[in-house]
Amino acid sequence: MILVTGSSGFIGSNFIKFLIEKNKSFHGIDLKPSKYLKFKNFSKIDLASPKKVNNFFKKNKPSSVVHLAAISGVNICHQNQDIAFKNNILATYNILKASKKYNCQKVLIASSFAVEKFSSNPNFYASTKKICEDMIKVYAKSYGLNVAAVRFSNVYGPYSIHKSSSIHQMIKCLIKKKTFEIHGTGKQVRDFIYVDEIINKLNNLIRKKLSKLTYNFDTKKKISINSIINIINSIYKKKKLKTIHVKAPAGYDVSISKEIKKNSSRNLILNLIKTINWYNSEII
Repeated sequence: MILVTGSSGFIGSNFIKFLIEKNKSFHGIDLKPSKYLKFKNFSKIDLASPKKVNNFFKKNKPSSVVHLAAISGVNICHQNQDIAFKNNILATYNILKASKKYNCQKVLIASSFAVEKFSSNPNFYASTKKICEDMIKVYAKSYGLNVAAVRFSNVYGPYSIHKSSSIHQMIKCLIKKKTFEIHGTGKQVRDFIYVDEIINKLNNLIRKKLSKLTYNFDTKKKISINSIINIINSIYKKKKLKTIHVKAPAGYDVSISKEIKKNSSRNLILNLIKTINWYNSEII
């Protein structure tokens, strides 16, 4: 059985949908049921509670764990440090400890590329993920747990109405006729990856032997915020996204590096269309 934490979240919902379609044995954990998917094998558990986590593992004995539950986003974590500490660091520690105690065969912990830039761009969100990656190293090297961190770049796709990351926010602002705030110049580049690619990579990693402590889930192509806005505007054509430039929040990366034009590919455009169509099908 695969335990999926954060099963009601963005990536968690997409992963659960995949597992249902593939008829895989799984159990979802979150603080509340998914508003997108209906399934019975769900438990409402606060992962910051060591007792509740231990009791779940003792009763259910998951063979694999995909730990997706976390508070994400630089600004959200900056403004809610206590909540981020509890849900990112304490929750991950409890998952690692229980996974070791009950002999889980494989454990994947969601992380972020923000860890790579922590020394040059420190922020509270990145610090929580860095601490988790350090704990992963300890549990792998000192306690023999078969565990790895999976670093996600900027993921977009359906089941994401609650998300405030750039592409999701752009689409919501466009549909609601609101103004999208561009942090800094908008020339800063990001690696955007469609959620289905993340799900496929997770599934492949679950099925094979872990050979390293960190896996990068990205496209290795970068495109600027301004270019993404232009692409979304070209998709809508008659409707343009209203924008305003604002000062970036503390810890937000506005450094400018080279944009890879090839990322304006047909796949990117098609995946943006799928994401936009999903938002249009929902009542937001």
